[in-house]
Amino acid sequence: MGPSSLLPRAKTLAVRPDRVQIPLVDSGQQVAIHNALQAVHRTVAGMTFSSCDLQDVDEAIDRVEEQLHARHPNLALVCQFLNSIARSLRAQPEARDTCLMIESAIGRAGMPSTWQSGI
Repeated sequence: MGPSSLLPRAKTLAVRPDRVQIPLVDSGQQVAIHNALQAVHRTVAGMTFSSCDLQDVDEAIDRVEEQLHARHPNLALVCQFLNSIARSLRAQPEARDTCLMIESAIGRAGMPSTWQSGI
């Protein structure tokens, strides 16, 4: 295989899209997500939760807030952490309304909800 046979492949690898689409989170979506995170704070404050689990939830909340304040938020990461938070809370009856708030915020932002998978 000579160098000339590699040229057509190299040209196709070098083709880049003209424009990258970065979905933005509008203010309404940000408010819904932020309100859901505040509900999580209130909910876990009244629950008997191990300190390790509480730290994990707090860290996930911080990561979501960090992304919401970023110039170009990583929506896949936001989605992953919101679903993770809801998954952590779903077994607690007192957290049901909070999980539904997270569900609503996820849907409003156009992200997939996976936290109920496997129930």
